[in-house]
Amino acid sequence: MINLIKHVDIVVSHEDCWTSHMPFTAYTINLEVYPHKNYLRSRILIDSMENKVISNLMKTHRSVIKVMKVDRFKGGTYVDFLNKYKGSIAGVLYDKEVLILGNLIEGKDEKWSFVTSSKNLREILTEIESLGKVKRVETTDFNPILYPNLTEWEKKVLTVSYSYGYLDYPRRATADELAKLLGISKVTFLYHLRNAQRKLIAFSIKNILA
Repeated sequence: MINLIKHVDIVVSHEDCWTSHMPFTAYTINLEVYPHKNYLRSRILIDSMENKVISNLMKTHRSVIKVMKVDRFKGGTYVDFLNKYKGSIAGVLYDKEVLILGNLIEGKDEKWSFVTSSKNLREILTEIESLGKVKRVETTDFNPILYPNLTEWEKKVLTVSYSYGYLDYPRRATADELAKLLGISKVTFLYHLRNAQRKLIAFSIKNILA
């Protein structure tokens, strides 16, 4: 059997996780994993300014170890927190050494996009099914040419810029605000954003508009 590289999009209802109780859409912008300490450090953007509701939900759920920071922002809320590694879908994916492309919480479901080998896919799905109800799985052959080569910081800056309306007209957030949110200077924020935009434009011209 040929071992192909697959791009996988999966939707999961995970009852034992804080995500199943989140009434708002949330975007994961950063994950740091510490499996030997059994926790993840997650930074998410939530499309609601009800920070008290969000803070109470996060602090009281058993899967959350500690809420580090909750910041209200134009159009949303930023949350930095620690949650349990064991029993999390992120933990399964990191244990299987997949390439995670993105994570979104919407309608109390977790939506994950990742790349793995077809050989490992069945085992990954079996482990995820042991944690929650898998509602949808879509797989396609992975083609690296479809993805511009962005750094982790470029991805973070783009995600925050898009989520908080910095790319809208008129803008709903300033570079100063988003830089503060990410813990970097305005100059660094704009540097990563412009690099990401330049790469995306060059990629589009070469692979889409050509």
